[in-house]
Amino acid sequence: MEQLELFDYRRDLIFDSENQVAHYYDILHETKDTISYSEHIDPKKGFAICGMEYEEYVDVKKDRLNGLSYDQIFKYLINLKKEERLDMYKALLKFRDIPFESDLFTWYNSDLNN
Repeated sequence: MEQLELFDYRRDLIFDSENQVAHYYDILHETKDTISYSEHIDPKKGFAICGMEYEEYVDVKKDRLNGLSYDQIFKYLINLKKEERLDMYKALLKFRDIPFESDLFTWYNSDLNN
């Protein structure tokens, strides 16, 4: 795990893996108002499906955490298996009646098709 400093807010790399097809990484980070967990897939040049990159995220407003802290979320996430991390995190938030926003972003990167 590598903690990165960004404007005095925390940013922790939870998972980082790479193979011949893509770079996969998961990040927990905070801003002034939000704690976000996101899972990324960045296909390597020539392996992109239609030039798409992917990010699935869960955002929680800090004022809605009901006593849950960044450190507790971080510890919870790093102790889960990669393949169940996103679903288990959402389940925890639902169980604790913490509202969150989640979505899957995809975007086109023309550099991947060249």
